[in-house]
Amino acid sequence: MEKGKASQASPRRVVFLVMMYAVCSSSLSIVNKWAIMALPFPSIVTACQFFTTAASVFAFGKIGFLDVEELQQEKLLRMAPINLIFYLAIFTNGKVLQYSTVETFIAFRSLTPLLVSALDTLLRGEPRPSLRTMLTLLAIAAGAGSYAYDDANFSPLGYAWAVAYLIIIVTEMVYAKHITSTINLSTWGLVLYQNTIALALFPLASLATGEIAQIFRLLSGAETAKFAHVTCFALVPLLTSCILGVGISFAGWGARSSISATQFTVLGVACKLATVGINLVVWHHHAPLLAQVSIVMCIVASVLYQQSAKRDKEYVKLHKPPKQSLSDTSSGP
Repeated sequence: MEKGKASQASPRRVVFLVMMYAVCSSSLSIVNKWAIMALPFPSIVTACQFFTTAASVFAFGKIGFLDVEELQQEKLLRMAPINLIFYLAIFTNGKVLQYSTVETFIAFRSLTPLLVSALDTLLRGEPRPSLRTMLTLLAIAAGAGSYAYDDANFSPLGYAWAVAYLIIIVTEMVYAKHITSTINLSTWGLVLYQNTIALALFPLASLATGEIAQIFRLLSGAETAKFAHVTCFALVPLLTSCILGVGISFAGWGARSSISATQFTVLGVACKLATVGINLVVWHHHAPLLAQVSIVMCIVASVLYQQSAKRDKEYVKLHKPPKQSLSDTSSGP
């Protein structure tokens, strides 16, 4: 099925989508860090990204380039709870990048399979992971723990936001699939609804975190010295992050539909390794070299987990007992 899907796209289009996704994915976290350093208001940075993505999808839907449903109040209300979690995940991601390094974000993000697997087993009755899969999950945890131990840029506030991000993103992963499966929307419809609702939440988040008050003080000149580094040049990383955000949305879904799941997994891992490498080269806002080794360990263990979890699912399908028919269960001796 995947091979058939992959073969529908021309080789040039596949190469273009893969290259576009690789550029956007490997650089987005670094550019987001750059944008938040230049403009230390994560809610504004994310709001600009939400607006750019929503406006782009809406416009392409209007001209018939994408299959996008019209916004409907009933679906907006049904999507609101999961999109609140989506917004909180993006917002806390920004806070992690504001107070910590890109590697810290990658380390905590790598822990999600461990927690999602545990919740799937405990709450959804999924089969327990095999010993092989458990070992890969433990390797991820060991890599993340080793990173925290070797992190010379440790920030209590940064790690607190990272824990909050981890809790929220795991909740979204477990809850989102159930909610979105009950709402009849295309892929681009989901993107439009997600970003539109998240944009509407921006004022509340800014008010709750005090960013609105800080912005007003900055504009009034009351805190000019504190934000002396905030200039019009902050628009460069901000606009770059918005462009990359739109690019990864389009290239991500396009690449998924043009190559196999295994190829996309390898591509994602290559992008993570590229992120670590680029972050190490372009500036000094990165973790020590020893901590970098722990990050690579997390990434490699994540790949092994994905492959092992796939084998577990195939094993369960092959050994699942057939359902008994009504006549089998009701027939007497």
